[in-house]
Order: sequence, then C-alpha cells, then structure tokens
Amino acid sequence: MRTFPKVFGAESRLFILAVLAAQVIGGLVTQMSPLIIGGVIVGFNLSEQQAGLIVFAEFFLLSATAIAVAPFLPRIRIRVACAMAAGVAVLFQLISMFLTDYYLVAIVRCIAGVGVGFVYAASLAAIGAHSKNPDQVYGYVQVTWALLSVVLFSVGGHLTEQYNHQGIYALILFLSFLLMPCLKFMPEKIAVTEDGIEKENSGNVSNLWGCLTLMGIFMYLTASAAIYTFSAPLGERSGLTTSQIGYALTAGSGIGFTGAVAASWLNVKFGRATPITAFSLAFCIIALVLCLNTNPLIFVLALIFSVVFFYFSVPYLFGLAAALDVKGRWAAAAGSAYLLGFAAGPGLAGTSVEWVGYPGLGIVCVASGLMAWVLLISVVRQIGDQTSHK
Repeated sequence: MRTFPKVFGAESRLFILAVLAAQVIGGLVTQMSPLIIGGVIVGFNLSEQQAGLIVFAEFFLLSATAIAVAPFLPRIRIRVACAMAAGVAVLFQLISMFLTDYYLVAIVRCIAGVGVGFVYAASLAAIGAHSKNPDQVYGYVQVTWALLSVVLFSVGGHLTEQYNHQGIYALILFLSFLLMPCLKFMPEKIAVTEDGIEKENSGNVSNLWGCLTLMGIFMYLTASAAIYTFSAPLGERSGLTTSQIGYALTAGSGIGFTGAVAASWLNVKFGRATPITAFSLAFCIIALVLCLNTNPLIFVLALIFSVVFFYFSVPYLFGLAAALDVKGRWAAAAGSAYLLGFAAGPGLAGTSVEWVGYPGLGIVCVASGLMAWVLLISVVRQIGDQTSHK
C-alpha cells in the first residue's frame, strides 16, 4: 500500500491542502469566538459570565476530545476518521441552527465539538509527524488563517449583527461543509515513513518537559483567548458597534498576515527563545492597553497588534511541541492544550469581569502570560535553543 510522503515530497501540495482544510474545520469555532460571544450575549440575552460559560462548554468538549485521541492517533486510519468526525460536526452544527433554547444549543454544540476536536488533533499530529519543518508548516497555517479571516470577520460581523448567534453559526457550518472534500488527501496513518514503517521513538525528551510545554501553551492561550473572545465587549466599551469590531478584526487579520509571514520566514534562524520572549512581552503590553483603554482608535490599533503577534506566536508554540516527539504526539497534545486554553479563556474573562472588572482582567492576563513565558523558556533551554543556519 502506498504511504504518504513527507510534506516536501511529490504530493506536498495535496498534503498541505488537507492539513490546512482540517485546521480550518477544527479551528473555526475558536477563531470566530469574539463574534460568537457577542452573538450569544444578544441572542439569548445573557451576561458576559453566562456567555463565557456557554462557549466554554463547546470549547471544553472540543479540547477534551483532542486530548483523548492524541495517544491513539498513530494507530487510527485518520483519513477515514477525519471524514466521519467532520460529518458528525457538520450535522450537529446544522441542528443547532434550528434550536432556540440556550441549554439545548449548548448541548448540541458540545457534540459538534467532539467531531471538530478530532479533526483538529489529527491535523496537528500529521504536521508534526510528516513534515520536514513543522515550524514552517505551522506558519503556513497561520498565514491561511490571516488571509481567510479577512473575509470571515467582515462577513461574520454583518451576519452576527443581523442574526445574532445564528448568523455566525451558519457561516461556520457553510465553510466546514465546503472544506470537507479536502480531507480525502489526509495521510492514511500518522507517523509512517515512505516505506510504511513506523518511526522509532528516538530523540524524545522526558515527559516532564512535554508537560511543561503543554502547561505553558495552555496558560498563554488562556490569557490570549480571554482577551480575544471578549474583544467584542471590550470594543463596545470603547464605543464601537459589533459591525465596526468585525471590521477591526478584519483589518487585524489582513495586517496580522505579516506576523504569520514573519514566523514562516524567521523559522528558528535566531532560535526559539528570542521570538517567544518577544511575543510574550508584546502580549502583556497589549492586554493592559485593551483592558484599560476606552478610546476607540487606540482600541483598534491595540487589537490589530494583538492579532499580528498572535499569528506570530502560534507556529513557535506548536514547533516547540513538535521538537519533543518524532511521532507528532506532543504536537497533537499541544493542540489539546491550545484548545483547552481557548476553552478556559472565555470563562476566565467573564468571571474576571464580573469580579474585578476589565482592568482586573488585564492584570490576570498579564500574570498568566508571564508564567507561560517562564515555562516555555525553561523547555527551550532544556532541549537546546535550536538555531537554523540554512
């Protein structure tokens, strides 16, 4: 049986198309979360805390699924499994469109999250196991999100303003269904070589450092998601409408493209410690500005910079995890930590705003970002600050 070659092999374009499609299907809910939060608040007349919790439930099932399947991915026929999981997700996303009860929508969206979580984890593991340069391919993923989000936030902002949560849910459903055929180009199995022989588990580091990496990713994403998912309420606090916030996110995605391109170009030319320190420091400053500011112009500028540095950061987070394990299992687990962070972010933001207000949210996010930096840098120092001299 013919096995799938590495990303830079003869069929690299189809492989990249497949993993990018899987990443989009698996990441649409998290990417569109600012509009989902805004739509849910208005559509169901909820408080920030209630809206954060309903989105948390879907994110949690998504991330829990990714965690549960990560150890078994090398033994699963992921091409077929991804198609089935995406089908389940699309079906239940469709059902949620016709429900009006807040609790029923949450339950149905959680079931959809199970399918989405599998697709997301499988795509990350495929990149980690089959690509010659995972950092660079993760950079391609962020470039794709930057370009795609220009359209998604513009259209999604209008749909959310007109139809609340049903509008943004419809957009997610449509794009997921559109991309499903691309999943047929996923590799048949994870962690196989051109000869079909599984890679040996050589060159792996202690599980301790893998767990510290996951903790660092989780804490960084929790803080980032707390700010990102509440960008709509933060923007409204600065005097912007939902549609205007959608335009701001669109501009951020367009300009944020530079962050993704910079990460793909820089790769690990200057090691991982320098870029990790740069985006961690930038996040802390931006989080404080967004949470303390009430000027609409400053909000838009800070939001754009937050998107730029976020797109810059993600390839290094996943690249660090991929460097720990030749079979891509830590990369898949990193996706779980990423999603868990996104799951925890809305709940953290909603609770922080209820208890200590938006300035308190900024302080909480800065503390989480700094702790994430300490963990990630400790792992980089342990495995060696890999530098590319190519």
